[in-house]
Amino acid sequence: MEKNSLLAKMSFCSFILILCLSLFLFNSCNKENKLKVAISPYQDIAMIVNIPNLNLDKKYDLNIELLTMNWEDILPAISSAGMTADIGFGSLTEYLTKVNNLNENSKDPVLFIYPAYIYKGGGFITFKNDIPVINNTNLINENDINTFFNNKIGAQKNSIYEMMLFSLAKRNHIEIKTLKLFDIPMNEGLLATQNGSLDITSAGLTQITEAFKNKGRIILTMDDLGFADITGFICKKSIYETRKKDIDNFLKMWFECVDFVMQDIEKNSKVSLDYLDKKAATKYTLEQYKTALSQEYFPRNMQEVDKNIISDKGKFNYNRISDDIIDYLISNNIINKQPLKPVFNSTK
Repeated sequence: MEKNSLLAKMSFCSFILILCLSLFLFNSCNKENKLKVAISPYQDIAMIVNIPNLNLDKKYDLNIELLTMNWEDILPAISSAGMTADIGFGSLTEYLTKVNNLNENSKDPVLFIYPAYIYKGGGFITFKNDIPVINNTNLINENDINTFFNNKIGAQKNSIYEMMLFSLAKRNHIEIKTLKLFDIPMNEGLLATQNGSLDITSAGLTQITEAFKNKGRIILTMDDLGFADITGFICKKSIYETRKKDIDNFLKMWFECVDFVMQDIEKNSKVSLDYLDKKAATKYTLEQYKTALSQEYFPRNMQEVDKNIISDKGKFNYNRISDDIIDYLISNNIINKQPLKPVFNSTK
């Protein structure tokens, strides 16, 4: 009887031991299969919060932990090599500006691994009628370009807008130092252009809308110039190499979320808008959200990225944009040596 009781106790203890071991292994597997993603509460990035309601975590067998933080905190979080976040969103312009210092003497550099979307909504406005519109038909027309640049132009120093002017001047073999450029914020530039102190000024969506109300015109856009601010994904080399399958699956999740929202913004924006209501400083109505998204280009899949961003013939070819940014940074003594450009693999 005592022997049977002892055997029963031993069996029970063995069962408990096996159960604990199983739970430990299960939790370990779950932990290994978690990807920590750094995001900021912006209208574009907010599309990623659709992962759970689209069941993409189950589809790709990958647990995604979204970590909301300020934009300026993402790069330091990624530099922690998984201690804070595994992967996050980043600007190509910011990456090229900081990558030399960021990766100096590092055996585990931060990489810009793939494009996500493009902000293309900015441009330049005027209230004058004798300044030509610059678009893809006359980007290298000597007469139109000289007329455009023979004006007082407002653009904040070291901004994406000054880089636009640099790109246009470079294509026409014009030294940007010879231009009449004035360092001024966009709202002040709008007022200065209205009262005639400036002839042309940089403008985002808000300034373009105000200009239209007062009979202003937009005469150069990022879209027509094919120059834009590319946002993509950044992570440490060690993370990318050890978790490439998970990262590739996460990229697929992103494009599926984008495709879902963009198919029908009115119907499919609820989850994104709920997230922004809770986390963002800017609160959006549906119409405001639609307008904000219209200022950006969102590839719906990797094939679109190949065609429009990676391909040398792409409208927003990242190689050409990167070269213009790097030339600008070196010309303005912001960096003192050529950084390594990202290399993206085509899906073809």
